[in-house]
Amino acid sequence: MIQNFQYLIQTPDGTSIPSFWAYRLYAALLEQLPVEFADAVHEQGFSAISQYIRFDHEKHQSIWVVSLLTDDAISYCAPILTNITHLSLHESTIIIKKIQQSDVLTADTIITQAEQLSSSQAVRIVFHNAASFKSNGIYQIFPTVPLILQNLLQRWNEFFPEMLLEDDDAIQMLTNNLRIRSYRLKSSTYRLKQSSIPGFCGEIIISSKLSPPMLELWKMLLIFSEYTGIGIKTALGMGGVSIFV
Repeated sequence: MIQNFQYLIQTPDGTSIPSFWAYRLYAALLEQLPVEFADAVHEQGFSAISQYIRFDHEKHQSIWVVSLLTDDAISYCAPILTNITHLSLHESTIIIKKIQQSDVLTADTIITQAEQLSSSQAVRIVFHNAASFKSNGIYQIFPTVPLILQNLLQRWNEFFPEMLLEDDDAIQMLTNNLRIRSYRLKSSTYRLKQSSIPGFCGEIIISSKLSPPMLELWKMLLIFSEYTGIGIKTALGMGGVSIFV
């Protein structure tokens, strides 16, 4: 199951928060949780939490988006996230105001949402902050359809084992019938502790020539991506996306 929270965040003097502070907010949140759960989160291949900071340019506000991706994460974190008002970092105290809290979502909920989306064959994916992939030990700083699909399919199967997506023919049809039609991207790095991870941010438009059943599957993965993020280190603040169909 999945639950999503969104917050307006700022420092006491009203300063907006840079996206790379998402890692610090994540660390501060883990400090509020039982040690056994925090340790388990670190040990998982895919974290039970995905989170990032995006900047709303129209309102000049920093928004913290947190998604809980497992039953345990919801059980441990939701009570804290429901009532949280601030987090203390070394640099500053972050004032937190909740602006949205979703109902608990299931795989069936996501499928229903996908059915309600437009049947447009084109989708715009906005990468709000630095995103990256890693293949053969090398950071990939440009998105490709196979990298995006592989990442989302692995995550789906990790979090919804009761509804595995393992049909090789279906996956090949997705890969063959999706293409990046246009992009407005720039290179970006994500500062993490003592290192900087190379990546990209901006937006891409992916067009498709999918049959209706395959288009439903693609839309389902797209909706899922808004909660999980796309790429590596989404628990630490990378890869936050919004989907526009």
